[in-house]
Amino acid sequence: MSLARAIDDRHPRRPRHALAAAGLTTSLLVLGLALSAPTDQAEVVAPPDVVSLTRVPGGVAAVSQRHGPALIEDGRAAGFTHDELGAALAASNLPPRVSSAAGPAVYEATLTEQAWGDPAGMLARLRGELPASDSAASGPPTAARSLYYRIIAGDPRGDYVVVSLLADTEQARNAGGLARVDLTLRWDNGDWRLRVPTPRPSLHPDTTGYVLLGALP
Repeated sequence: MSLARAIDDRHPRRPRHALAAAGLTTSLLVLGLALSAPTDQAEVVAPPDVVSLTRVPGGVAAVSQRHGPALIEDGRAAGFTHDELGAALAASNLPPRVSSAAGPAVYEATLTEQAWGDPAGMLARLRGELPASDSAASGPPTAARSLYYRIIAGDPRGDYVVVSLLADTEQARNAGGLARVDLTLRWDNGDWRLRVPTPRPSLHPDTTGYVLLGALP
């Protein structure tokens, strides 16, 4: 006798009508539970995106897991989302990397592959500048402790956008405000490109109308 047959013979067989009744009761119970469950299930809400500032070649930039940069390699950053926050992050990441403080390896590649406007003219100017010292690149007078942004023109889901950045630096605070720079970006081949040459920063009085992008811990 097989093991399965032996186990089956140890239990008395219930009449078929009893089994059918038990099955019907179980079905009704399951149906009742389904009908009593709430129909308006709570939507799954994604956790808020965390944006933080980090030191990068040439200065400080904001980074996010969801909005970019998705690729950081050899001091460069790429892969920003085609939306407002992605544009703001690109505006904070690309300008430091096209400065002399970033070093030739970074600014030459960034200008060649991630810029538009007059990258050749800016590259020639950077090559003619004296190399920036480490203290000049990361010293407290020009290092941003926090960044703020505002979209002032264009469409961050379109082809062009102008992002205004405010940097809270010691140098700007001593002058009575924040350092402001308005940057134009173009969506091209699946990523944001920076228009160069970038304008020189100006002094801005406060953060009214701007959104905090990130701050150093």
